[in-house]
Amino acid sequence: MASSRKFSEVLLLFCVVLFLNDVSPVSTELNVRHSFREKLRVKRQGCQDGTYEHNGINCCKCAAGQKVVEHCTKTADDRECAFCDDGTYNSEPNSKDSCEICTSCGPENANLEVKERCTAINDTKCTCKEGYYCPTKEGTCKICHPCTRCDSTGIKDACTRTSDAVCNEESSGESPGLTGGANAGIVIAVFFVVAVVVAVVAMFRKKILGFLKKDTPKPSGPVSDPLLPVDMEPHIVDVAEIIGWKDMCQIALSCQMANSIENAKLSHHNDGEMWTQELLKKWMEAKGMPASVELIAILRKMRKNNKADKIKAILYPMDSPTQCSSA
Repeated sequence: MASSRKFSEVLLLFCVVLFLNDVSPVSTELNVRHSFREKLRVKRQGCQDGTYEHNGINCCKCAAGQKVVEHCTKTADDRECAFCDDGTYNSEPNSKDSCEICTSCGPENANLEVKERCTAINDTKCTCKEGYYCPTKEGTCKICHPCTRCDSTGIKDACTRTSDAVCNEESSGESPGLTGGANAGIVIAVFFVVAVVVAVVAMFRKKILGFLKKDTPKPSGPVSDPLLPVDMEPHIVDVAEIIGWKDMCQIALSCQMANSIENAKLSHHNDGEMWTQELLKKWMEAKGMPASVELIAILRKMRKNNKADKIKAILYPMDSPTQCSSA
């Protein structure tokens, strides 16, 4: 009996100790911490995209592709979200009340085209058109440039949408196509043709000028006497005597002065010397100051060099190389 009673007392004491441990402050604190952790875990699951503060309350962010319509007022997840309209997007969770406008691939002269269309969560991605490039990452270009053409040298590296073409270096001799040699040959051939044409033209010009000097000389200027015009009026009697009526008539006829010949005869009946002087005077009036130079030139063309030399001696008694060079 005594041993049975003692066992009962020990069992009762053990139960009391267990009861006291369950209601101790340490156990209570542990239970509070465990409950707080559970609440945080549940809260994080409700705002899986994160939170933002609004009027002192931490509100859940709207997901990518959405925007905030109404902010939370009581709990974190009582805010309202809406999907972005067509032509707009939000690529990340956010607290914005609007969406970003989708990027345009630019005007026609920007040489861009759409690679990926805009969605609610992704902006438009642009790329260069075929035959154009932009030296930056795709999607950030504002304008693309035409690829370099390598028609004469050939392409070393082809043009891509992010890099220009690289051409082969210019050939200096024995490269494919022999471009440099071909160009040099063309230049030499053109130079030879031009030289031949110039030579032929010069030869014909020389022949034509020689023919004109020999057969069709101009009666209006000096041929072999580079002289200055002088006044013939004081020497008209001496000059007329040297020329003579016959040659004077020929000179007048070459200048279409037939009427002056008849008038000279009518003015002085049966006086040949006066006819010559009168006709020479009319001819001088028609020719003006250069008459002295032209008269000597015409006489030489008529092969009257003797008369031309005599008249030259009268009109130019001080003729010298200095005078000729000044003429």
